[in-house]
Amino acid sequence: MKKLLLTAIVALGAVGLACAAPQTAWSAGVIITADEEVLQGEIRYNYAHDIVMYRATTDDNLQTFSTSHLTSFRYYDKKQERVRYFRRYTHQESDYITRPAFFEVVLLGNISYLRKHNGAAYFDPTDSRRFAVKRSERLSPEVMCYDYYVQLNGKIIRARQFKRKVLPWLVNQNIAVKDHMKEHGLRSGYVGDQIRLIRYANARLQSRLSAGIKL
Repeated sequence: MKKLLLTAIVALGAVGLACAAPQTAWSAGVIITADEEVLQGEIRYNYAHDIVMYRATTDDNLQTFSTSHLTSFRYYDKKQERVRYFRRYTHQESDYITRPAFFEVVLLGNISYLRKHNGAAYFDPTDSRRFAVKRSERLSPEVMCYDYYVQLNGKIIRARQFKRKVLPWLVNQNIAVKDHMKEHGLRSGYVGDQIRLIRYANARLQSRLSAGIKL
C-alpha cells in the first residue's frame, strides 16, 4: 500500500512539474518593439515573468525583452495549430499597483477579451476526469489555467466581475443584450458565454459606428 502511494505521489509530482513549465516552446513568430521595429524569427514566451526571448535563427544570439521593450508579439502554436497574439496593456493589480503586462488577445474589438496564464497545472484536453464546478461540466485547460479579463473603455476588468462591471455597460448601449442572452441561453458567469456575448456586442457596436452613431 505504501509503495503504491509513493508511486502515485511521484507520478503526480512529475506530471505537475511537466504541466507547470513556465514558458512556451520555441516557435516561429513576430515581435513589434516599442520603437515599432518588426523582428521575425523564433520566440519563446516566459509567462511566469512576462519575458519574451527572441532569436532570428537557431544559431543566432538570444535576446530578451520585457514589457518595457515590446508593444506586441505573436507566434504559431504547433500544438493548437493557430497563431497566438499578445499585446501590452497597463494593468492595475491593486489600488496601489499599476504596471504594464502582456495579455493574450482572445477577442479584439471595441471591447476586447484577454487572458493571462495563471500558473495552474495544464491538464491535457483529452483528460477524462471531470471537475465539480457549477454545472459539473468538464472544464477545459483553456478555462482552468488562465485568468480572463475584459478591456473596456481603456480599463482592464477581471472577467469574474463581468456581471457587476461589464454587463450593466452593455445593457446601457441599447443593443438588445438581455434579449440575446435569453435567446441563446447565455450566462454572464461563464467564460465561453462571455466571449459569445462580447462578440455579439462588438458586431452591433461596429454597425453603429459604421452608421456614424457614436458610442
